[in-house]
Amino acid sequence: MGVVTRSQAKRGCRSHQSDGEEPPPRGGRGVGGADLISLLPDEILGSIISLLPTEQGARTQILSSRWRHLWRSAPLNLEDGVRRINEAVVSRILAEHQGVARRFSVSPFIIDNDSDKLDRWLRSPILDKLQELNFSFYAITWPSPPMPHSALRFSSLRVAEFGSCEFPDDAAHQVHFPNLQHLALGSVTISEDSLRAMLAGCPALEKFVFSYMDDREYLPEPLPPSALHLSSTLRYAEFACCQFPKPMACQVHLPNLQQLVLETVAISEGSLHAMLSGCPALNNLLLGFSSGFRQFRINSLKLKHVEMYFHRSDADRLQKLIIENAPCLERLDYRGPYGDVINISIISAPKLKILGRLTDNVSRLKLGTTVFKGLHDARMATVMRTVTVLALRLDNLRLDVIFNFMKCFPCMEKLYIKTHIARKNTQRYYSQDRFECLDHHLKKLWIGYYSGERSHVAFAKFFVLNASVLESLVLNVHPCKGVSGRWVKNQRRQLQIEKKASIGAQIDFTCDDGFSYLCDI
Repeated sequence: MGVVTRSQAKRGCRSHQSDGEEPPPRGGRGVGGADLISLLPDEILGSIISLLPTEQGARTQILSSRWRHLWRSAPLNLEDGVRRINEAVVSRILAEHQGVARRFSVSPFIIDNDSDKLDRWLRSPILDKLQELNFSFYAITWPSPPMPHSALRFSSLRVAEFGSCEFPDDAAHQVHFPNLQHLALGSVTISEDSLRAMLAGCPALEKFVFSYMDDREYLPEPLPPSALHLSSTLRYAEFACCQFPKPMACQVHLPNLQQLVLETVAISEGSLHAMLSGCPALNNLLLGFSSGFRQFRINSLKLKHVEMYFHRSDADRLQKLIIENAPCLERLDYRGPYGDVINISIISAPKLKILGRLTDNVSRLKLGTTVFKGLHDARMATVMRTVTVLALRLDNLRLDVIFNFMKCFPCMEKLYIKTHIARKNTQRYYSQDRFECLDHHLKKLWIGYYSGERSHVAFAKFFVLNASVLESLVLNVHPCKGVSGRWVKNQRRQLQIEKKASIGAQIDFTCDDGFSYLCDI
């Protein structure tokens, strides 16, 4: 077989063109060159427009005559997230648009608690094949406006989010959403029978969110029992601002649930453990500002991430955390209020990489079979080599505490420290020992509440001069400090940055809160 050169191929292509046929336009940045996007078929261009916000999608009409007709026939995603679309604009779009609608999302500012107005919009023919529906009335209105029956007519829905409305009981048993994957009910007034019937009509449900309005002046509203009668296909469940009746959680069986969020939930210790036992595939758990349990045991074969945070005012908040058997656990992020006293016991977590936001008020820390009475315990010599990220909150700048942790966690790569301003009698503790952590692993360090005082400078300078592989040191300064370029320059001089142990280390000053620091792991 002979070899065809590029020039021969070009001549062959030209020879096959008819005499009156012109070659297709070529794209490029030159003047007069056609853009390649406009050469795409109308169906693809319509899909591109449908991915844009409503306002930006409408603006594509001004690009050229080629694009002018596309907006009116493209799949419609109608949403007023930027609050620039008013009632008249919504009505006009629904009346004049020539394509089908995929998403319809309107806020209380547009609906203005007018159920009849919303009903007229939802009966528009272009919404017949709607895939995503999202609306909410004003949460402060009581009683809640009724949900229009037309909101339940879309059998093609994949996402449905309803807020601050009253579910129509006479239509509950007619609900059938065979394709619905995501259902969110926020402060919805719904009877037990209606909720049970609605969930039964969603056989493909993968994500379920149920919440009431957060009102700390009153006890959380009880969760309807049927809210836990969910499809076995469910992978994500979130409950917020509600109270779990004790016998309910024992009936939970969600074999495919992978992520569970309990936000501002009142739940007993027995109910919490029973609920988790009914979720054998769970790998992500978040307990946010929840109460009713003082002891929490983690005994899960697939759980990977656990995050917990609590209010200072929670009288019955967590006091004892026990990780009995968690072979897949990688991240434990505990954020109690400052000054919190908690006992932590980690019996078996061989893959643990982050042990998050501990305070030096921890009264008892157990790693394996070794017990440490507080984070100042000088016997902290147990090696836990899997932990690579650690977050501490200290009463004072104590290098001896840090040294103990570096001995206990020699492979620590990221360290997050929040500490209050040191007292005058801050202990200046320097060790002559070499630490594997400083010599080979510690790459990122974040120090909060940095004031630039002598004790703070000495604390930060220790890492500048001894962390051999440090890549980033972030010193967080309070915004009221009034940091100036001159102040930063003086701080850099005192830190002796020119003598830093790691040549590539970046030292930065910031006023961020630092909460995002631990997310990048």
